[in-house]
Amino acid sequence: MTYSCTSFAADTFHFPQGEVKLISSRTSWNENLKPSLGIHFRIKDHWHIYWKNSGDSGAAPKWNWSLTNAKITKEHWPLPERIPVEGLINFGYSNESLFVFDLEPEAKQNSVQASVHVEFLICKIECVPYFTELKTEIPYSAQRGPPSEVFSKFVYPASAPSSFSWVPQKLEGSTLKTVLNLSSQATPKNLEIFPEDGESFKASAPELIPEGNNFEINLALQDTSKTDFEGARFLLVTENADGKKQGYEISLQKTAPASLGFVVLWALLGGFILNFMPCVFPVLSIKVLSFLGPDKNAQSLRTSGLFYTLGVMMSFLILGGALMLLRAGGEQIGWGFQLQSPVIAAGISILFFWLGLNFLGTFEIGQSLTYLGAKKTSSDRAGSFLTGVLATVVATPCTAPFMGAALGASLAMPAASTLLVFAGLGLGMALPFFILAYFPKTIQYLPKPGAWMEKLKEFLAFPLFATVLWLLWVLSHQVTIASLLFLLGIYLFIALWIWTSRQVRNERWKQILLLLGFLFSFAVLVLMPQESVTSMKASQDEAWKTFSKESIAEDIAQGKAVFIDFTAAWCITCQVNKKLVLHTSEIQSAFTANAVQLYKADWTDKNPAITDALAGYGRNSLPLYVYYAAGSQKPQILPEILTKGIILELFNKEKEQ
Repeated sequence: MTYSCTSFAADTFHFPQGEVKLISSRTSWNENLKPSLGIHFRIKDHWHIYWKNSGDSGAAPKWNWSLTNAKITKEHWPLPERIPVEGLINFGYSNESLFVFDLEPEAKQNSVQASVHVEFLICKIECVPYFTELKTEIPYSAQRGPPSEVFSKFVYPASAPSSFSWVPQKLEGSTLKTVLNLSSQATPKNLEIFPEDGESFKASAPELIPEGNNFEINLALQDTSKTDFEGARFLLVTENADGKKQGYEISLQKTAPASLGFVVLWALLGGFILNFMPCVFPVLSIKVLSFLGPDKNAQSLRTSGLFYTLGVMMSFLILGGALMLLRAGGEQIGWGFQLQSPVIAAGISILFFWLGLNFLGTFEIGQSLTYLGAKKTSSDRAGSFLTGVLATVVATPCTAPFMGAALGASLAMPAASTLLVFAGLGLGMALPFFILAYFPKTIQYLPKPGAWMEKLKEFLAFPLFATVLWLLWVLSHQVTIASLLFLLGIYLFIALWIWTSRQVRNERWKQILLLLGFLFSFAVLVLMPQESVTSMKASQDEAWKTFSKESIAEDIAQGKAVFIDFTAAWCITCQVNKKLVLHTSEIQSAFTANAVQLYKADWTDKNPAITDALAGYGRNSLPLYVYYAAGSQKPQILPEILTKGIILELFNKEKEQ
């Protein structure tokens, strides 16, 4: 953008290399003619000041305004140039420059008084810092004051047209490959690119490969570069047919999104594999018993399978919708977020404790108690639906192969597409039972009903109790011993309540007592102490450093190999990988031998920094393992399920190279 106005000088500061003054676009202002202020530099030959990103050295000028009867609505930096100095590339201004500030007067017919503290660095080869205070006043006048010609001498960038797009393609070592697409009307000449982020992008001119109105642009990255480049801002400077410069401000857009069809396919596969993860097995035992019931027939099984599938899919959709709403509201959360709440984790453990005691036969569940038992599930729609809900709730601590990529991609999509992906996850998880219910020939391969089923039911209580122990372990990483003792007291109450109800002979009153005890055991959770132990936890393994984005960036900048374990106590897959792979002596020795810096990003409790880091790698679920080879800026994302071979192969590849 250009300004066509003329000089009304105010206070001026002279220094050996030039001068700086505060000027206004007009000598007066009124309602039809709002003024602008300018900080105007005149500099002697061979000296220069700096742009907002100063390049390889230097520092941008700073200003601190004090205004009466006005506020600044926008500031404009003139188009910079590349200035080579002793092998370095700086972004800045030589000779003359004008920084413009648009004003919005606040009171009619009053003068605008402005004072600005300016701090700037002026350099040749050596650099000299200066500080000064400049003042001016713009009176109100109904007459149109003369414009300042100085404002018309400089060009300022405009926002890039919507027809422009700039998309990252891939990261290769220390180079980010991108594609810039300009409109067919644009005829860029002598295209220059200035990045605003000097910590991520080098000041050297990027490689430009023109292809019609498209440019393949290879941006050189700093050692301290981030890995998520979406939103990075740049200034494009071109020349028009008359040789005059034009500037456009533009941001890198999202990488081309994955096809919705592929993401839904990943979700289906991930949901199907989720059935075989250890966190889901205990609840599936409830559904298994329903298919082995003595009253099974084709019609009842179809009904059961259908309502189980609906329960799973609706639960996934509700979780997906809640996740989107909370994130839209500014919450930094991801998959499995509900288990970051100690109350929810405790509530699930209580539910499993009730179910385990029911499977052992300590009490029988009547129709008034939500039909969560196994005996009536095959013929009861509510029981099948609620079993699907329960299976979904306890499945969320797990992330199966394909599932993490699907979840990460889905949250970058429109809301309808995101919900479609969550529906795909639910359908994939319910698929085995849906197939079993709707293809009668598969039923003949199931065992015949008999007395052995009662023993199986009793045996399946123990996986439920094992899940209770796991949830207690999760809670031990979140709350103090007082909270755990409170929860154990609820278990004791449940056992005592069931024993008491068994003394009642009237079946109806027995069921009412059970229902009251069931509801009370959850209601009393509001009294559970909530003191967190996060601040008191110390690392159990000194080899693993606490996650720090700054420390990781520093290690990578120094050329060190880095391994990041994104984990949580409630993530069963994480704990299995830790036990069988990461914390074994063989892998720890390999890490030590290759001087790998180990970081643990513990997401057991809500941690916005870790959530942001996950998003930077395109994920919002656990587990996630990220490895940076020594001297490399490129992250390697490892599979969700680790083996020792996967880790050792990282170092074998480095030796081969």
